[in-house]
Amino acid sequence: MRGMNNRFKVLICVVGVVACASMASAEITMPDIFGDNMVMQRELPVPVWGSAAPGEKVSVSFAGQTLKTTADAQGKWMVTLKPLKTSTIEQTMTVSGSNTVTFSGVVVGEVWLCSGQSNMAGRFVKSKGRAINPKAFEQDLTRFRFTTRQGWKPLTQQSQNLLSCVAYYFGIELYRELKVPVGLILRYNSGTPIQAWMPPESAEIIRKKLNIPKDWNDVAEIRNPGVQFNDKIAPILPVAFRGVIWYQGERNAKAQTGWEYRHLLPFHIKTWRELWASRAGLKLRNFPFYYVQVPTQTRVGEWPWLRDAMRRALDTTENTGMAVFYDHGPSLHPPNKQPAGKRLSLWALARDYGRKDLVHCGPLLDKVRIDGAKAILSFKHVGGGLKNASKGKGLKFFELAGKDRKYAPADARIEGDTVVVQSKSIPKPIYVRYLFRKPTPDPQVSLINAEGLPASSFMTDEFKPPRDDKIKK
Repeated sequence: MRGMNNRFKVLICVVGVVACASMASAEITMPDIFGDNMVMQRELPVPVWGSAAPGEKVSVSFAGQTLKTTADAQGKWMVTLKPLKTSTIEQTMTVSGSNTVTFSGVVVGEVWLCSGQSNMAGRFVKSKGRAINPKAFEQDLTRFRFTTRQGWKPLTQQSQNLLSCVAYYFGIELYRELKVPVGLILRYNSGTPIQAWMPPESAEIIRKKLNIPKDWNDVAEIRNPGVQFNDKIAPILPVAFRGVIWYQGERNAKAQTGWEYRHLLPFHIKTWRELWASRAGLKLRNFPFYYVQVPTQTRVGEWPWLRDAMRRALDTTENTGMAVFYDHGPSLHPPNKQPAGKRLSLWALARDYGRKDLVHCGPLLDKVRIDGAKAILSFKHVGGGLKNASKGKGLKFFELAGKDRKYAPADARIEGDTVVVQSKSIPKPIYVRYLFRKPTPDPQVSLINAEGLPASSFMTDEFKPPRDDKIKK
């Protein structure tokens, strides 16, 4: 009997432990995008979500709103706060059910998702000579915050080593100009191609459509389709933000999918926009998506085709913008990220925050007209006028080709708001390109606008780059 009693006691203890574990697992939990000191997006619907016991009643209270819902059969729940007003006053969000979760120090302002590969991931590291100017900390930065999956943090001398340089230089311009709280959601990983940031099923759709090899010429696990999306993006869907800044593409240039980026980038943008809308149960919003055009490189890869693909994507996507960065190469990792972040901020300030007077982009090729032996180019974003950054009268780095597809250096000059290009060796031009791969890569550009912003490199042909079947993976 004593043995049976002992076994009965053990059974009771096991049942109790299991019951306690079940009760613990039934508590309300929230993804790590929510936390103390977070910045919430203003003027847009704000989804708030988490998990609880199936059928559990959940209440969310913030900024005078209280919303109630019931967790579904899988324990998932979500409510959507009505658009919030800007607030620099720290408030508390309370989420209640079988337990209560509170987030303190919450402010409301502008939130941006900052994503991509190593150039977005590059942080302020004092040992490498990268640090925020100490004078920047003389201003009040208590409402400038960021999250790296380790909780929301205000920007301080001590926390700067966790912050992306590009994201900082972008965000600090908004913070100074708008004078509202700014929150940066940092989600990036070095050496990752664009397909790693798509849902795997979406990546497979575009792979087949473009006839890309099954392994994408890139077999490392962190680069597999969907890996970065599942790890870093899926957990924050459908967090509310104003838009996205993106610095990526280098890995695709290396892996022989740089030419295809003209299709990959628009597909990626479309996929993210649709996912955010569907997960939130809201109307599709073509949120701003601004990206850095990678600069020139010293190493072999599809860099000219990648840059042109990024330029072309502007014409096939809505509400997108591109920061030209050619003048800060040649390097895989340009040390000075300030121009990249600041040029991204010009797009946001002009497009999203009412600075209509701001010239936010350098010249972008618009139309090409062939007149005999001349190619006459017109541009968007000429600003105060086209200018020559080169020494001498003529523009540099222009080339022409005829029907044989063989390019030759060409003479180019500015005439009003156009550029006229011609070459004695190409009497009947068909194609024109600018800032293609230089024999000796350098950051020198030629065509700019009066505001000093460089023109994007371009090519008007559709030729795919030569490819090596033995590409190093």
